[in-house]
Amino acid sequence: MCNENVVGVQERKMYNADILGDGEPIDYLHEDFTGSIDELDRISEVKIKINEGLEEALTELESLHDQFSKEGGAQLLNLCKTTVMETITGQFGLAGMFIETKDGGNVTTAHNFKKGITASDADKQKYDNFKNQDYQGTRKDVYDPIHQKQRERYQPDKEGMVLDEYTGQKIPFENANLDHIVPIKEIEENAKAHLSMEVEERANMACSEQNYAVTSESANKSKGAKSMTEFVETDKAKELGIDKNAALPKDDNARKYVHRTIDIQLTKKYTKELAITGAKDAGMIAAYTALGVIMREMTQAIFDEIRTTFRERGKESLKEIFVRFKERIKAACAKIMAKWKDILGGSFEKGIIAFLSNIVVFVINLFATVLKKLVRMIRAGFVSLYQAIKMLANPPKGMSREEASYQALKILTAGLIGAASLGLSAGIETLLKSIPGLQPLMMFPVPLIGKTVSDVLATTLSALVGGVLITIVLYFMDKFRSEGQKDKLRFQLIAQSGLVVQCKIAQTYCVLGDAYRFLDYRIEQEQERLNQTRDTLRE
Repeated sequence: MCNENVVGVQERKMYNADILGDGEPIDYLHEDFTGSIDELDRISEVKIKINEGLEEALTELESLHDQFSKEGGAQLLNLCKTTVMETITGQFGLAGMFIETKDGGNVTTAHNFKKGITASDADKQKYDNFKNQDYQGTRKDVYDPIHQKQRERYQPDKEGMVLDEYTGQKIPFENANLDHIVPIKEIEENAKAHLSMEVEERANMACSEQNYAVTSESANKSKGAKSMTEFVETDKAKELGIDKNAALPKDDNARKYVHRTIDIQLTKKYTKELAITGAKDAGMIAAYTALGVIMREMTQAIFDEIRTTFRERGKESLKEIFVRFKERIKAACAKIMAKWKDILGGSFEKGIIAFLSNIVVFVINLFATVLKKLVRMIRAGFVSLYQAIKMLANPPKGMSREEASYQALKILTAGLIGAASLGLSAGIETLLKSIPGLQPLMMFPVPLIGKTVSDVLATTLSALVGGVLITIVLYFMDKFRSEGQKDKLRFQLIAQSGLVVQCKIAQTYCVLGDAYRFLDYRIEQEQERLNQTRDTLRE
């Protein structure tokens, strides 16, 4: 903007006026300068704006310089102390121990069930029954009674005949059988059916009208446990006159019914167990979060007073120390009560995150088995992912989009480091258990969380390592970004200073132009007076 006006000053001719003593305005012109007072005013405004911009840039640079000059080892130490404490007590540390983790997650999926990986004793019993089932005994004790009862619903026509649904021909009722289109054996060998349904439910499904077809006794026995696609291709089926166009569509409809029924029951089971396990985890994390905030406030107050006591030792009586501790605890309690809404809100949010992370682990286990340690890493990492997305979607008031993106990157970085540090806990736990003489102590169970001392120590130490690494990485991320911001600001300042110099040159040029015009005007005045004097002398 300034460059454009400087060039304009050089190209435009200026106009000015001077008021003489008698009040009559006299216009004076110069061949290189014409213009208007408005144009000069606009040039002045440009100069003012440039000067203001320079002042703002200098102020910002000074503020930034003051901020960065305070960084150093002491700040890194304070950040490390804060981050380590939050990591140990957060989702990468003790908080994660309040969430029950198992191989395959908290809900048994069909994928894991086939491998014998179950999340509950009930599912474990189902798997044992599935692998060691007595097919013939189950058919005799459960399926046959239901089958006989269902058979009573079928009656012959007036001629004592029924329609063979595989051949399309009528056959005597006494020679007719009810065939299970999807064989009983196939249903009993279906892992999803065993996981989602009890044996009576499977029998009712197999003996339902949708899975029945009336056919001859010979066809029923010949088909046996074969699928329809296998049976229709046999010589016996051709000999019996089985019509593919009649049999295969019935098989397709029956299979859709069986699969749909199993999927519905499996979905109900998944939904119920996800709700139960998710609610349990959410409640545990919510309670721990609220308790953790209270404990941190109280611990901070106590440690501050202990430091004060050591600093002032010998200067206070026991009564004064007791009174001071009492007042500090009261102040901490008042602070906690003042922000109880924030504490409850934060606890509720953490509970929701725990609930959602349970679903995430479940979805992964639909396709791949996730081991116990990975479950913890995934659930802890999900917290960071949620917070990063929240930062991007709803940044704090006054925060720019660029700053929100950077803060989200920091959250994700901390999450990745924290999740990776969880992988150290297994090695640390093994090391602790190998220390001679400490094995009994390491195996001692910790109340409330159902973990051993070795679990707690290993998690705490791994979180400690993760907290230190997170602090160092984030510190240098901020440092590098700050250097980049300062370099950017320096370039802006240099560029802006150049514009100001050009505007100063323009101002100087304007002053010289004014002086030149004034001198030209005085010369014309003096020339006019000289001419008047010459005329007077001539007269």
